[in-house]
Amino acid sequence: MDIQRYIDDYANWLRNEITFSKVGQYYEINTPFLDTDGDYFQFYVKQENDELLFTDDGYTLNSLEMTGFKLTKNRKQQLNQILSQFGVQLEKNELTLRAPAPEFAQRKHAFTQCLIRVTDMYMTSRTKVSSFFLDDIQDFFLENDIYCMENVSFTGKSGFSHNYDFAIQRSKRKPERLCLAINNPNKTAMSNALFAWNDTKPYRRHDSQLVVLLNDSNSISKGVEDGFSNYSVNTIRWSERTKNENLEILTA
Repeated sequence: MDIQRYIDDYANWLRNEITFSKVGQYYEINTPFLDTDGDYFQFYVKQENDELLFTDDGYTLNSLEMTGFKLTKNRKQQLNQILSQFGVQLEKNELTLRAPAPEFAQRKHAFTQCLIRVTDMYMTSRTKVSSFFLDDIQDFFLENDIYCMENVSFTGKSGFSHNYDFAIQRSKRKPERLCLAINNPNKTAMSNALFAWNDTKPYRRHDSQLVVLLNDSNSISKGVEDGFSNYSVNTIRWSERTKNENLEILTA
């Protein structure tokens, strides 16, 4: 498999699909990634001297509140954890990120991933899930003596930094396994995960693996599992996590 060609193809597709327009002092940037309503993620950026300001203008959290989502104490803690991963600030309901102008590409990437991650984690309000998917995974790992690092970040070949929810270190029997939790398993989440993995993998050990945990209490979009399989990515449906073959993937 020609990984470099796939990465180049993805980068070219991303470049061609991103659009922008001038709105007052800001540029409105439209990404090719879809939110849970089927709308494209968009945000705004402007330059102030040598600094860039990215903002979602409050759209992300406001749209979630319209679905009945409430920012409880536990959810606020989870939100802050996500924001800290990407260097994003919360100002009232507005998500913002400030960065030096030369870091536009990296910070735009981080801001986009943050918007996607916030929306994905809070699908819980729509599906009436009583606890966060990440919390459930942490409890499951603890119950099954699966020891790992949480919230790790690796720089890929593109120079972008990619976040993984868990990293299970290699043992005598098993290779390193990086894990991503996908609460809303759709094609946008799949393409983001595959880009991150294909960008990261050349800088990890040759036998490192990606494990994707899919919350199948939310419907899994058609083609998602096959798409991961085509790239030799291990997928585990949450409802099937206790199957022997899945425990074998995760344990030492």
